[in-house]
Amino acid sequence: MTDIQARLAEINRRTAEAQASRDRQFYALVGYHMLVIIGALFVFVSIPSCNEGLRLQYLANQENVSHG
Repeated sequence: MTDIQARLAEINRRTAEAQASRDRQFYALVGYHMLVIIGALFVFVSIPSCNEGLRLQYLANQENVSHG
């Protein structure tokens, strides 16, 4: 292998490593965004059901107080 071929092979290897690093960083960022989106959806779905549970508990407590 000539000197030029060896240098090209080294450049190609470093380029492939850099591309792989960028790919890992991109997919990690996408994964983190997906976790945040799923967490936000979970919170927005859970809050109304929690409020409903608290309302029912409040009504049950009112019944207990009014009935002695």
